[in-house]
Amino acid sequence: MKKQLILTALLGAMVLTGCATKPNGERNDPMEGFNRTMWDFNYKVVDRYVLEPAAKGWRDYVPTPITKGLTNVANNLDEPVSFVNRMIEGEPKKAFVHFNRFWINTVFGLGGLFDFASASKELQVYEQRGFGETLGSYGVDAGAYMVLPLYNATTPRQLTGAVVDAAYMYPFWDWAVDGPFSLVKYGVQALDARAKNLDNAELLNQAQDPYVTFREAYFQNLEFKVNDGKVKEGSQKELSDDVLKEID
Repeated sequence: MKKQLILTALLGAMVLTGCATKPNGERNDPMEGFNRTMWDFNYKVVDRYVLEPAAKGWRDYVPTPITKGLTNVANNLDEPVSFVNRMIEGEPKKAFVHFNRFWINTVFGLGGLFDFASASKELQVYEQRGFGETLGSYGVDAGAYMVLPLYNATTPRQLTGAVVDAAYMYPFWDWAVDGPFSLVKYGVQALDARAKNLDNAELLNQAQDPYVTFREAYFQNLEFKVNDGKVKEGSQKELSDDVLKEID
């Protein structure tokens, strides 16, 4: 059943993505009018009045051991998904880094509260591996840019990947927890990422067109992640990875 789901997602992504750029090299953004409206809503309303104040409270008033521990637990739950995606890519060595991180931190780190695995240089990771990046490693184009309410920036390939990643996680959530409690993981990760980047928002505000700046940096960051941190010669990210995550 899972194999059928993966194959369906692969075929669907190939059909839906199109190309991230037009033949003349311009960015493929056919939904720009809608995207800009959603950008304004996400950045000027949701972030300004909800996420940013919550992130400030998370950073300034919640004790660091608690924020660090909860974030470690949330990130630890991504390790099995990264393991599966790396195996699909034919990268067993990288896959077992995630596998070992998961069992070490789950057993010795009290369910992931403590990241003991990172004490070993060989087990340190800086990015989890989503199915969207796995598709990219097989040459599937990211596709047209989309900005969704609350979800923010994505593409057909990345959206397909998120659906498949959620399917990987479903058996665990069904066994371990009930209903909307599973959303706590994503809430903790979004809050922690925003809190870590509260001081970087001015970089985006100073851009001549923040929408275009974020869009281009988003695609460059996708390329960066798909290629495991390697970028094409002459390619330069306009914003850091941390800034890109601040409104996830």
